[in-house]
Amino acid sequence: MTNVLGGSDRRLKFGIFFVCLALYIAVGYWLQIQNGFIMGDTLSRVSSTRSVLFSRDPHLAALGFIFTPVAAMVQIPAVWLSPFFPEITARAFSGTLMSALFMSGAAVQIFSMGADRGLPRAYALAITAMFALNPMIVFYGSNGMSEGPFIFFMTWAVRRLIMWMVDDDVHHLVTAGGVAMGLAYLTRYDALATVGAAGLVVGITTYLRARPAPRVRRAVMDMLIVSGPGVAAFLGWAVAGWLITGEAFAQFTSQYGNAAILEQSGMTAPNTVEAVSFAGACIMLLAPTLLPLMLWAIMQRWGRPNWQMLVAPLAMFGAVLAFQALSYAQGSTFPFLRFFIIAIPMAATLALLGVPDGTFAPPKRRGKYAPAASVVVPQRRTAATYVVVASTFAIGIPVTVVGMSLPDYAPQEYGLAAVLAPDPGDVTDRAATEQRIARTFATERRIADYLETLDLPDSSVITDTVYGFGIIAASPRPKMFVIPSDPDFTELLNDPVENGVRYLLSVPPTGRGTSDALNLRYPTLYETGAEVATLELEIPNDGDGQPDWRLYRVADPSESG
Repeated sequence: MTNVLGGSDRRLKFGIFFVCLALYIAVGYWLQIQNGFIMGDTLSRVSSTRSVLFSRDPHLAALGFIFTPVAAMVQIPAVWLSPFFPEITARAFSGTLMSALFMSGAAVQIFSMGADRGLPRAYALAITAMFALNPMIVFYGSNGMSEGPFIFFMTWAVRRLIMWMVDDDVHHLVTAGGVAMGLAYLTRYDALATVGAAGLVVGITTYLRARPAPRVRRAVMDMLIVSGPGVAAFLGWAVAGWLITGEAFAQFTSQYGNAAILEQSGMTAPNTVEAVSFAGACIMLLAPTLLPLMLWAIMQRWGRPNWQMLVAPLAMFGAVLAFQALSYAQGSTFPFLRFFIIAIPMAATLALLGVPDGTFAPPKRRGKYAPAASVVVPQRRTAATYVVVASTFAIGIPVTVVGMSLPDYAPQEYGLAAVLAPDPGDVTDRAATEQRIARTFATERRIADYLETLDLPDSSVITDTVYGFGIIAASPRPKMFVIPSDPDFTELLNDPVENGVRYLLSVPPTGRGTSDALNLRYPTLYETGAEVATLELEIPNDGDGQPDWRLYRVADPSESG
């Protein structure tokens, strides 16, 4: 058994990465390209990324400021190839490539948490495999959502801070804070909670360790190293959004943000008991043995050398779970199972910390205030300990399968049944809904195909991206569309007749459609054409939660005159 990092461990990490990468890409290809099962946020990001390269006015700010940018920006190289491989955008396959890369990296980080501490390879591999093959991890490693990069950055940061607790090596702080947590915030807003938690953990730890004066200054310095970049990312993204759009926090203030979507959908904030109950249920569905693993790890480590390693994962992962529960309680986010997915890597980390340490990887530079490297009598290693802890962690897999099938907790996942186990004879309402979920964006692809047959010039069709992103992503000619990120969008929308616009794509002015720019400018457009256009085509939608479209042909200038 190899207890320290070496060439063989590096090869094993490469092997883990590429096996997971192949698995997640294959699943994504099967789901999205072969079956058309595409998540809305994934396709929206792909459409925005495409606008950066191929819209009427290509520019980086076309990514928008509703989502943080990392998950979209890293797709730019793949989207650049979309003229040669249209499915990259039409079926959001660039998103699959992105999430697969990051989730594979997260699997490597989980394995490395064991390798760093010299755990038996078989055990570290077993925990890594159970993490990587968890159905939620497989799904979100393959569907192009932001969970993949977020879990990668979180596990990377936690892993490095676990080791910092042991050796006080400043390189861990720089990597965890200067890279991982800063990028985590630029991937998901909930990383801000872990930025704060890490700062507190590091500051308090340094203060307690560095007893000679000036201990406060040392504590503050370490806090700045680990949390400063995350705070800078928070401020920088807010300033950029304010300078470009006039809104520092568009996710919460924009007509396209979460707060607006919740209001438009008629959703109300739950009371505290409901919010806590929902959060607890989601955590139990994703990691049902999280509490036993945590208690076991504490019992095994309390009062023993390096017990402080437990603080980092409990504080950092716990901060994200608490942030999500609080956000739901305040009515600023949705009741989605996936928002608590960080419970899975948290449980994996505790499973790795719940067994005896081996030989630690040597630090690059052991810190001055690292705990004394005392001679420790090796703890007895019995196979039973590893089997029991691993089996406890494994319980999460079948429970998560059940959780993903529950519409009340997993409204975005339970529709997978329509492609995983299709039953043509099932005529229940639930089966019909599952099939509609699986068909989401199929109508939008047909609209894109129809518009392509019209052989329209550039700037011919005005649509908002509230719902129109699916059509734009599927079209082989995105310059055909005038969209809100174009600088002349308002000008053309105000006078489509004189500006040569041929068509207006309209959605009902209800629900999210109330924020559609065309409905705001022409409140009667969907019903009557608002005296600027005549109805050419009505397209019923067979996707779940998607609107019935109406294609209006703009009046010819000679006719209006």
